[in-house]
Amino acid sequence: MTTRENVVASRLSKLMLNNASPTTTSPPTTTNHPNPASQTKLQSPISPGEQSELNQLKREADPQFSRFADYFVICGLDLDTGLEPDRFAGDNLHCSPLDRAYKSKPLAHYPENVSWNPFDAHGICMLSLPQGLRFRTQKHNIEPKFHSFATTREDGKRCYGFSLVFYEEIRNRNICGAIHTLQSMFITELSNGQQAHSLNRVKQDGDGPVSRSLPRHFKVAGQAPQSAQSYYDINKDKLYVAKSISLICQAPYAFAAQMFLKNLYRCLPRQPGAGISLESYVYNILYEVMLPQPGKSIRVYMPPSEPHLSAVALVLQRPLLALELPLLDFPLRLLFNYLGVECVIQLLTCVLLENQVLLRSTDYQRLMIVGECISALLFPFVWPHVYAPILPAALHHFLDAPVPFVMGLHAECEAAHKIGSEAVLCFVDIDKKHIQLPEELPTFPHKMDFMAEIRSVLDKFDICRDTRGEQEIGLKNGLRGNGIGGGGGVSGPGGIDAMISSCTLPTGLQAARRSKERFHQMQETVYTLSSAGSPAQSPAVDYQPLIAHPSKIDHVPRIADFLRRKGGIRSGGGGSGSGQSPVGSPTFSLSSSPVVVYHDVDAVDATMPPPSSRLGSLSRRTEKPKLSLVEQYYQDLRINSSLREIFLNRFVHMFHAYADFVIYPNQAKDEWLSNRETLQNFDKSSFLSDQPEHHRAFLSRFLESQMFATLIDNKILAMWETKPDEQLQLFDQRIKLLRRRHGENMICATSYEPCVVSQDSQQAFEKRLNCIDIEVTPPSEILSNRAAYFRSFPLLDMGVLNQECASSL
Repeated sequence: MTTRENVVASRLSKLMLNNASPTTTSPPTTTNHPNPASQTKLQSPISPGEQSELNQLKREADPQFSRFADYFVICGLDLDTGLEPDRFAGDNLHCSPLDRAYKSKPLAHYPENVSWNPFDAHGICMLSLPQGLRFRTQKHNIEPKFHSFATTREDGKRCYGFSLVFYEEIRNRNICGAIHTLQSMFITELSNGQQAHSLNRVKQDGDGPVSRSLPRHFKVAGQAPQSAQSYYDINKDKLYVAKSISLICQAPYAFAAQMFLKNLYRCLPRQPGAGISLESYVYNILYEVMLPQPGKSIRVYMPPSEPHLSAVALVLQRPLLALELPLLDFPLRLLFNYLGVECVIQLLTCVLLENQVLLRSTDYQRLMIVGECISALLFPFVWPHVYAPILPAALHHFLDAPVPFVMGLHAECEAAHKIGSEAVLCFVDIDKKHIQLPEELPTFPHKMDFMAEIRSVLDKFDICRDTRGEQEIGLKNGLRGNGIGGGGGVSGPGGIDAMISSCTLPTGLQAARRSKERFHQMQETVYTLSSAGSPAQSPAVDYQPLIAHPSKIDHVPRIADFLRRKGGIRSGGGGSGSGQSPVGSPTFSLSSSPVVVYHDVDAVDATMPPPSSRLGSLSRRTEKPKLSLVEQYYQDLRINSSLREIFLNRFVHMFHAYADFVIYPNQAKDEWLSNRETLQNFDKSSFLSDQPEHHRAFLSRFLESQMFATLIDNKILAMWETKPDEQLQLFDQRIKLLRRRHGENMICATSYEPCVVSQDSQQAFEKRLNCIDIEVTPPSEILSNRAAYFRSFPLLDMGVLNQECASSL
């Protein structure tokens, strides 16, 4: 944003706060957009003079950074042009007309155009209906399905879309007749194909018996359970066709867009009754709902689930990037639910090393969630290569490009099967929780302890996950995950390369063995704890391993975590100076919960409750009240914050000294920009020499990535720029906090230190959620006369939706 836009935003926020009551319990300010045709009015606490100033500020603010949505789009079947086969969907002649893809078209979009985001009719239509135009009957599942998509503009900025695909009954006799004719032709070809195959077998077999079965490779014959669904009886069946309604936005507020589209579809009046027009809801989302300013929150109103109900309130918030991680509206909870912790770490490793990554799923929204979440976990690094979490059929040739990419394919696409089995890349089958890794992939530093910290957060929020699967994966790859055994080329038990092995649903029968081994390794290290410092501060921890093996120090996080949270040692014996505890007695508590660490691991089983009580405890956990959709959305944002801070903490520890190895230029900015491709900007060899040996395999490859090079370039550019890159600012700030805790001259620690700053981010989020800065007026009627009901989703009134009403300005 420019300086002028920042001033306007500041004045806007100041005006909103000045109109609010000084007490914290007062309701937020309501910005009212009057309209002559409105049937319902909300009383605004803003005086006419203040309202005029507010409207002036809205005119001055750049709509590119203030509007929630740029376009509302309707895509589907154009009755004027009729049926056109989708030439990018492959060979359609050998499948039923109901299994073929036809060409969809944008039927309408509102407004006509915005200057900062020109309307791309072809691209938006391709992604709104990524499977093309499909026909179905009442025998199919025709429930509406939501998905998101992302496009990258020429300037490198991402633009987000959100689409709801639903099916409407076809009452046009010409279309029904065309499908019936195509099906008759298909049945004829099917019969001819069967006869030709039979004759060929007669010639080959001589006097042998003639088979009347279809060839095995024939698609319809190979899908017998679906063949009945693929048949359309014009006299008995109802014919439905796909249609989509979409929002095109600059910011990825996925939950709000999903709620808007789903409830807008439900508010379609199918019989006379109470409610307001569809145009009123669309006008509200296009022109009245604003994006929150950084560090602020805004209350908006979404369409209700039924036309006669009131609008649903929803709080949108935006982190302050200088102090918090950028917005992520897609739930990380689902990422770990889809893949599990082990597969997520493996996928993150592949992305960090800029491998080709191909995602596969039967659900387009799953592809988008995995793509967006894994991209967000890269912070402070940014994926600079091809990014297409939903790759339309027309762009499948991009898969042949010899460049790094993150792409997603629908499971029904033949290319997903071919490439996933033949190419040397990271192939992720989301539905099966299976990941195929490239060869010689190094292990992520402190992988096992990193996974344990993630699991602790997931358990804290009661997020369901397949723990059995993760335990066996940990047994396969755990030795290298902790640095035992050297670099990435070491094979796991039985001679199987652990990094090439699949991370797919294991049986998990040896979790106890792994835990026991880890506790025995902890016993081999002696920890000298300094009790200096006030109780309010975390005591210093000096690690003095008796056995000089880096893997032994990797198991310290439990002790470090305890010291941070408790500020001291709670002895299980007589006094604090006893030094030792009896075998089987607790040495110290790791948290406020009754979980203790024992010298004798076998004694742990004696403290476990009997199976019956465990089942009772589990049933009590499942009795928790179910959250509403809006409450679950807020909870997902809390989970996102906690998990992302853990990932950022890892990068902060790995690169806490990176600035000391940056080679700053002794030339002007323009000269450096023209020669930076040939200059060495980072002393990689010196940096690696300071790292633990078992981490160098990963770090040496990551230092060669474009992501890391971009970070270093931004660090150098900060010398000349008055406003450096905000992501880099946050990263450097977290490094300063770490060095402040450990001293400016801290050396590279081989021990694992968990995240300790996530609480600050949580507090900032809760403050925005509870103290709303701005409230937008709920949708109100803008049409003088609205239709009583519709049989299908209609084209909307272009006159009222193509421009913002002058009265609201």
